[in-house]
This record gives sequence, C-alpha cells and structure tokens, in this order.
Amino acid sequence: MRLKNLLGFICLFVSLSASYSQESIELQSVLLQNESLKNADAVVRYDSISVNMSSFDEMKIYKEYTITVLNKAGNSHIDTYEYYNEGRRINSLEISIYNQLGQEIKKYKKRDFIDKSAVPNGTLYSDHRMLYVDYTPTTYPYTLKFVSEIETSNTAYIPSWYFISGYNLSVEKSVYHIAYQKDTELRFKEDNFDGYDIKKISDDNIITYKANSLPAIEREELAPSLLNRIPKIQVASNHFSVNGIEGNASNWNELGQWMYDKILADRTNLSEASVQNVKQLVAGIEDPLIKAQKVYEYVQEQTRYISVQVGIGGIQPIAAEEVDMVKYGDCKGLSNYTKALLEKVGVEAYYTHVEAGSNLVDFDEEFASLAQGNHAILAIPSDNGYLWIDCTSRIHPFNFVGDFTDNRNVLIMKPEGGEIVKTVSYLNEHNSKETIGAYELMGDGGIKGQVEIVSKGIVYDNHFILEGNNHEDLLNYYKEYWGYINNLNLENISFENDKDNVVFTEKVDVSAKKYGSISGSRMIFNLNSFDRNMYIPSRYRDRKSPFEIERGFQHSDTYKIKIPEGYQIEAMPSNESFENEFGSYSFELEKTEDNNLLYKKKFFLKNGIYPKEKYNQYRDFRKNISKLENAKIVLINNS
Repeated sequence: MRLKNLLGFICLFVSLSASYSQESIELQSVLLQNESLKNADAVVRYDSISVNMSSFDEMKIYKEYTITVLNKAGNSHIDTYEYYNEGRRINSLEISIYNQLGQEIKKYKKRDFIDKSAVPNGTLYSDHRMLYVDYTPTTYPYTLKFVSEIETSNTAYIPSWYFISGYNLSVEKSVYHIAYQKDTELRFKEDNFDGYDIKKISDDNIITYKANSLPAIEREELAPSLLNRIPKIQVASNHFSVNGIEGNASNWNELGQWMYDKILADRTNLSEASVQNVKQLVAGIEDPLIKAQKVYEYVQEQTRYISVQVGIGGIQPIAAEEVDMVKYGDCKGLSNYTKALLEKVGVEAYYTHVEAGSNLVDFDEEFASLAQGNHAILAIPSDNGYLWIDCTSRIHPFNFVGDFTDNRNVLIMKPEGGEIVKTVSYLNEHNSKETIGAYELMGDGGIKGQVEIVSKGIVYDNHFILEGNNHEDLLNYYKEYWGYINNLNLENISFENDKDNVVFTEKVDVSAKKYGSISGSRMIFNLNSFDRNMYIPSRYRDRKSPFEIERGFQHSDTYKIKIPEGYQIEAMPSNESFENEFGSYSFELEKTEDNNLLYKKKFFLKNGIYPKEKYNQYRDFRKNISKLENAKIVLINNS
C-alpha cells in the first residue's frame, strides 16, 4: 500500500516537474528566434481571447497574454489593468513576471492589484473603476503573463481583435475564439488578412481564428495609421443587451434608431427655472444658428468636463437635469445637456458618436457596432450640411472642432434612425498661416522689428491656446518656436482671437543680437527670419509602407528688411518656383529703390496617401524647400 502510494507520488512529481520545465522553457527569452527579434522591442509569445456568449445578455471573456519585453521601449506594449463596473465583473485576475531563464520572479493575485476610480475627477461615474498593477522592471528582457476572466451583461461590446497591436511588436501566436448559442446571429468582418498566416476554423457554434509568426512592423515616418493596416476582426451580435436594455440591430440605421429610442429617450428634461433661463438667454434672436452659438457659449461658461470614454462609462448620458445641477459631466452628459438646452429654444441638434483623437479613424460604414466610437459631440443641421460642436471644450469657438474630431465618419442618431456622416474637413489651404514681418538689420548684426502671425484652420487650433498662457510661458514658447534665432528678446506680445471667423492673430515685437554674421567688411544673414520649414523626412533604404500627408497646409511669408547704412548687396539668391503632386513652393526676393529688400514665400502642401515608391521624391521635395528656407544673403560695407 505504501509502495503504491509512493509510486503514485513519484509519478505525480515527475508529471508536475515536466509540466513546469516545459512552461519554463517556453518562457525563456534567450531561446527566441531571430525572426521574432527583428525590428522588435517586444515579442508576444501567446495572445488569446476566448468569448463565450451564452445568451443575448450574458458573456464571459477569458484573456491570456504573455509578452517578452526586450527593452525600455517595449514597456508600452504591456497591459496590466482591467476595468469593472455594475455590468462588468472581474472574476479572476493574475499577473506573473519571469526572468530571461523563464523563472517566475514576481506574482500578483487579484487581491494585490490596486483599485482606483476610472474617473479621477467628479463623482457622477464613481461606479466605473479599474484594477491595475504598477510594475517597474529592473532588468531586460523579462516576460509578463496576464490572465483575466470578465463576466458582463453588456453583449453589445463583443471584443474586436487586432492580431498585432503596435509597432515594433512581433507575435508568435495569436488566437481569437468565440462560442455562442445556435439562435444567435453574429456578424464578422475580417480586414487586412492578406499576407498573414491566419486560419479560420468553424465548428457548429464555435469560431476560432489562429495566427502564427507575425513579424514586427517597423515604425516609419509619415506611415498611415497602423489601425488601418494590421489584420483585425470585428464581431457584433444582432441581438444584444446594454445596461439591462435589450437591443436588436444589424446596420447603422437600426442601431441609431435603437440609440435614439432606448438610450437617449427622456434624458433631456430640465427644470422650469432652467428652461426659462435659457429662453431668456436667446430672447429676441430669430436665427437658429446664433441661438445655438449663445447656448454653446453658455455651456462653456457654466460647466466643466470630466473625462470618461464612451467604452468605459457606457453609452447612456447622464440626465440633463443632473448635469444642470452639478455643472459638470463627461462628453455624453455635456452633449446631451447642450442638446436639451437647444431643444428648449427650438434648435434641432443630433447626438453623435465619433472615434476622437489625433489619428483619423472612421466608423466602418459596412459594419455597425457599438464597439466603435469613444467620444460624443453634436451635429446641428444647417443649409450647408451640419455644424459640429464639441461640448467638452471650454475654449474652442462655435462650429470649430479642430483635429480631435475633424474629417472622419461618425454616427448621427436621428428620430428616423442612424446615419453615417463625415465631419468637417480642415484640409490644405484651409489650414493657413500668414507671417508678416518688418525688421531692421543693424550695423552690428542685430535685428529689431515686428512680426504678425495670422492662423486659420488646424493652424488656428495649434496657436489660439497661447492667449491662456502667462508671460513666462509665452517667452519660452516663442524662444522655442524661433529656436534658430540666438539671443532673442521679445516685447509687447498681443493677441486677437476672432472666434466668429476662427482667425487668430499674434503680434510680437522682436530683437536679437548677432543675427547677422560679420566677417571683415561683409555681413551674412538668413532671409527667412520667422517661418522656416526645415523639416526633411527620414531616409529609408527599403521603405515598407506608404506615406501620408494627413491634412496639408498653406504658409505665406512677407518680410520687409531694412539693411544697414553703408552696406550694399553683394550676393543674393535667385527667385525659384516649383510644383509637383505634393504641393508647390515659390521664393521671391526683390531689391527696392531705397536699397532695402522685400522677401515673399508661399509653401503649399497637399494632403493625400502616396505609394512608398514616391517617398524619395517627396523627400527631395522637402530637401529643396529646406535649402531655400535657409537661403542667405551677403552684404558688403564699401565704406
């Protein structure tokens, strides 16, 4: 009996040892293949998600993610957190850390995770929280294994799947697995599978995608958004639940109709006092767009924004009455509140979901899903389409959304259903900067003069925030903006922000010592003093991706330059002008009758996505511009 027990124990020990040894070997970073290491800051050893949709309102999500981080840059690829709320419960959560030999050096159980609010400011969304681990590695490489199980009733958010989730990240194995009931109608959309080893396996009500040996994509300058290039899967159910509300939708029209009827309904009620207040605000105004502007500016003055993404805080906005009472809200709450105010003064506005951010990400017209979108704005009908307002901004002008939500497909919710519409586009000549300068060049090489900068479009978006800076911050900004001018001194800085026309004007008095370089009887100085475009794209021996000029712009400069007494022009560059598919550039220099100079420049850059084969042509285009932007003139003192 004892011998039998002993033999059983030995077999169990050998089995466990073999299992441990196998896992240890698999996690050893020293055994990584060269193919996985090429262009990689981290290597995903195993990335899987298993979705079990047992009913239209019940779903479990099991995730397992093992990644070897090779260097400090690779830390950006690790995830060490999970969100939870009333409709999303974390059943299990664990992180293990291994050294390069595959030995476990740290382990975090669910109880070891830090619990904090997903919304640091405000209390409207205190039930939206997160568990996370703040791990700081001491050596590289190391391997992190993340395992979690989530249970949720919000089946409208079936996870999408990206087989590669970032630049300089290779993937050894990636698996997407979903199981569902027979009567469940699921929709799938596969994108960018060409060129990758991805297999699909269907077995009754189980679908599995497997990908192996995905090489790292090296980050290249000006490359289009990675999200539009990597292989991904989108999944949605036609029958779903959100926060206990049942839904049925198979396209954007039906989804928008459901949103309007079930999610946004009865959220715009306001107290009688607030209704009378907003009516008094627009009393005597007939034009609905002027009314809308008054209401928008009122919301800017009276409320503040707290950040909660649509995917974290759910899709239903806080009731307008509550936002009116506490005077703050997230994008959903403030958009719905503004919509309620506009409604009370007879202005129609549509609640809108958008994927906001500096990268242009469209709603997929062919695939309706609530998983798309992270922000809410308003669309106001006009004779020329729609006016767009972002109710979270306290500083942007009416009908100007900047680069956060411009030029992308969004979902508008109307009484008759949803509609995919493109927001306003700020492209090419709409993004303009005009720099007008007049300065005197002194006999000792110093300069003194005035500069005026007029900005429109996205350039306005980048410049108008200056009026909120203090004097010290402004000095630091302009010294960096004109970083090529040494010994720069700034005086009398003033701004004019024309919000009605969305035009921002900067006026600055400038001076600098030794701007001109003196050698004997000669002085050399750069003609373009205040708007040099010196950028040259990086050089690539074998470029892999196309390149994108995302929005385009137009810059124009005019400078009047007074040369010192006694000096004459000895050498000056010739006028030049050229144009191609990327844009155009012209450079003019004129010697006036009073022995002064008039400098004019125009630089137009056109937006577009171009094939990789034309990258070197574009680089040469920018090199030529950079050369002319650095053009110099030689003066001689004959006396």
